Amino acid sequence: MTNTTKRKLSWVSFIFFVSFFSGIAQSRDSVFTIDSICRNYKYIVLDSNRIHNDASLKDFFAALWQYEEKKTDRVNVVHIGDSHIQADFFSGTVRENFHHDFGNAGRGFVFPYRVAKTNEPYSYKTSTNVVWDAKRNVFPDRPLPIGAGGITIETFDSNAVINFSLSEKNTIDYSFNKLTLFHEKGKASYDYIVCDEYNCGIGEINSKDTSSFLSTVTFEKPVKQFILKCKVNDTLSKCARIYGLSIENGKRGVLYHMIGVNGAEYRHYNYSKYFQEQMKVMQPQLVIISMGTNEGFHKGFNAEIFYAQIDTFITTIKNKNPGTVFLLTTPADSYRKQGRSKLPNPDMLKARQTVVKYANERNIAYWDLYEVMGGFKSMAKWFASGLTAKDKLHFSKKGYIIQGTLFYEALKRSYNNYLKTQ
Repeated sequence: MTNTTKRKLSWVSFIFFVSFFSGIAQSRDSVFTIDSICRNYKYIVLDSNRIHNDASLKDFFAALWQYEEKKTDRVNVVHIGDSHIQADFFSGTVRENFHHDFGNAGRGFVFPYRVAKTNEPYSYKTSTNVVWDAKRNVFPDRPLPIGAGGITIETFDSNAVINFSLSEKNTIDYSFNKLTLFHEKGKASYDYIVCDEYNCGIGEINSKDTSSFLSTVTFEKPVKQFILKCKVNDTLSKCARIYGLSIENGKRGVLYHMIGVNGAEYRHYNYSKYFQEQMKVMQPQLVIISMGTNEGFHKGFNAEIFYAQIDTFITTIKNKNPGTVFLLTTPADSYRKQGRSKLPNPDMLKARQTVVKYANERNIAYWDLYEVMGGFKSMAKWFASGLTAKDKLHFSKKGYIIQGTLFYEALKRSYNNYLKTQ
């Protein structure tokens, strides 16, 4: 038995298991542990905090194990969702824990949300000098195709610049030496110059190469910011259209991509023209899907239609990414406006039940946030504790961090159980 194997088996002992998970979750402002969550929020049902059907994740767990045995250098995760994910407090907590435990391969997929006039994750900042047209996938009838980010931005101003910088508040170093740009190519598209804070000699991107929608620039040393400038090299060039970016550091570790769009539903990603093709580039070994809130929020919820939309989305991803495994999260309990009041929303329970039904019938792993948070009407308790927004639909930063802590604890426990068989 190797030392590495001995170390892995020791994780599954009860004493180490408890002490390990009591310190896994760190945020920028607070430290949450499973013990402190249990002590301060007694309405949270820790007995329900587990990954159901976790045997279906064995290929992903095998990839983590092979990585730890240094047989591979990278594990790829893609987390897709709605406004609960766009803010990146939930997914960001999970990412940071993965990077703490398994290694940091980079921040992964990012989108210039502020350039698109919407809220941006805390871990980076973007800005621009011109106005860009923007389209979210929730508006399928509007012009512009949708790619990997669920949002597309476009400008016809050849003087356009996008500034990108990592937040100084990040507790993990997300400096990067590789930039991948997802963008429209062809004679009608602008080229780009990539600059750092000192010069523009880092690299150029030629959009006339129509072989794909990707362009990559590498840096001589890790950086925390860059400037993307449009460049006209052809009289036919008339616009810049960007679908997103990915930043990596070239190190061993987990690359945890986040894709979130305010208001998004499963059907909106199904309508997105280039989403599946571009996401395939990320080579996901695990796809986490956190949706259902918007389907359950609107009146007239139809479980059969929702079930079919989930199936279309997952089936398409499977066809594009053979070998990928899935982990669904159910929508949370919430309230809905009725007249002048906000009342508990029974349709959200139906949406949760639909996700669970689909996962059980298709043998897909799921994490039941609805039950973990306390079930029907539990949102009122979270609100009273300052863990939600006033709308009793979204959560506060602290609430999302607690969710991320609980989710990661459940996933890591399933992984440790898997290690017992190795």
